[in-house]
Amino acid sequence: MVTMPLSGIRLLVTRPTDQAAFLSKKLRNLGATTIEIPTIEISPPSETDSLDSSIRGLDKYDWIIFTSVHGVEFFLRRMDKLQVSVSRLNSVRIAAIGPATSAALQSIGRNPDYVPSSFLSENIARGLGELQGQRVLLPRADIASKKLPQLLRDQGASIDEVVAYHVIVPRGLNPERLKLVLETGLDIVIFTSPSTVRNFVTALGHANVTRELSTVKIACIGPVTAEAVRQLGMTVDVIANPHTIDALVEAIVNETRKL
Repeated sequence: MVTMPLSGIRLLVTRPTDQAAFLSKKLRNLGATTIEIPTIEISPPSETDSLDSSIRGLDKYDWIIFTSVHGVEFFLRRMDKLQVSVSRLNSVRIAAIGPATSAALQSIGRNPDYVPSSFLSENIARGLGELQGQRVLLPRADIASKKLPQLLRDQGASIDEVVAYHVIVPRGLNPERLKLVLETGLDIVIFTSPSTVRNFVTALGHANVTRELSTVKIACIGPVTAEAVRQLGMTVDVIANPHTIDALVEAIVNETRKL
């Protein structure tokens, strides 16, 4: 009988509901037991005036930078609502932070003009070339880091940041359920964004997290998420490289060989 690489391993997936199933399926196909408790929820923006204005004025931009799949999805929804043709996206260069974001654009027939090899703010800013006098649109989450727009401004670009979606704490995030999952045995907890980390810690309380995760491995999709973990005083055991779901799964498999 062949033993699958993640047989007997219990993992907690904290991704949003609409994304958790994809990751969980990959892990279960390798023999893992997964528990899905989303610590973030994605919702439409409460106010769309700035987003709508940027969509109507696409021709004035030199670049649009999409830093997540959700950014693409909500941007396209508003374009559809406003009856603005996706062909208008051909009038502007587009950067996508990674393969999943790139695939979301490709699904409507628009290949991004730039995808960095490493999905970090510094690499995006560096890879766009000369930005002096360029106008850049950033449709992002309401809580997105200010690092990327500042780097772009430092290179001489004019930046329009618009809220394309909100990242909120799920109403169903139950601290008691989280505690129960940890108490009944867990090998690895997976974080895929700084928000998943922060909301997890807020729900449980920092003292509880430090104690409960003392024997649990922490896996992160990339260095930005890993830094959020470290800032909260925890140790990161796994960082995907490249920063994709497939690489994350592979890194988890490699880590479990040590267990």
